Order: sequence, then C-alpha cells, then structure tokens
Amino acid sequence: MAHCVYSSDEEIELMKENSVTVVHCPASNFNVGSGISPVRKLMNNGVKVSLGSDISGGHSLSIFDAIVSAIQVSKLWWVKSDKEYDFLTLSEAFYMATKSGGSFFGMVGSFEEGFEFDALVIDDCNLNHDNYSIIERLERFIYIGDDRNIVDRYVQGNLIKEPIFC
Repeated sequence: MAHCVYSSDEEIELMKENSVTVVHCPASNFNVGSGISPVRKLMNNGVKVSLGSDISGGHSLSIFDAIVSAIQVSKLWWVKSDKEYDFLTLSEAFYMATKSGGSFFGMVGSFEEGFEFDALVIDDCNLNHDNYSIIERLERFIYIGDDRNIVDRYVQGNLIKEPIFC
C-alpha cells in the first residue's frame, strides 16, 4: 500500500495481520498536500514500512532525498502526536530505503550473504570527511552529497556503465 496517511487503527491491524508493506513517499505527500504518514505508528504496530520516491507526485527520484524527507516529515508527525511517536533515525530511514523495500523483490537490499549485490560506490572526498566514522561519512553523503559522488553502480553483481551524453 502506498502513503496510508489516513489509515485507521483497524486498518493498521489488518495491514499487520495480512503482512502488507506500506510504501512511504514523503515528497509526494508534501507536494500533493495529502497528509503526513504516521510511519512510527505503523512500525510500532508491526506494519512493515518501506521508502519510495513516487515521482508522479514527488519531485526527485533520489532515494537519498527520500531518506532525508522521511526523517523530516517524521519530525512533523512527532510534533503532531504531542511527542507520543518518536521520529525516525537515519538508520531506520536507511533500512526502509534498502532492506525493507528490497525484501519485497526477494533477497535484495543488504550486503548479507545470499543477497543480490546491488551497491553504489561513493567518492566522498569533497564532503570533508576527516576523522569521521563510516556511518558519519554515509550520513554526510545522504544529507549533502549528490549523484556526482557516485563513482560506480552495481545491480545484481553487474557494473552498470551509464551512457555518456555530450
């Protein structure tokens, strides 16, 4: 299911019972003005939530933009809920963008043994990463990096070479 900005408690329970995956598309919700998805409430109630860009209502295909937007909108929901539901952490939003969403398609979205090798090789030398941990470097890329930092892309273990346009 996509968005789920108006799901009742009964609907949330049915989603859990039927192993429904919710695809949260925060930029689409911003642009269309459809509401705020209660991602933490869904997660706390055992509903699997993944992350999408929904370009039909969104403004960017970048999953990294979607990660940032998901965290930001979760902070709005945190305020709206009188701080009852915690906002998303970077680790949670990253999981939603990778393994949670990838699992819909099989063994995708993780570097664990047995999973398909899908990866981006990032060059973060222009992001001032001195003395940062690998997690902090990833966070800097997600928040301030862009496609120019992506050196290589792998899909199902194959290096994808993009066409060069002049």
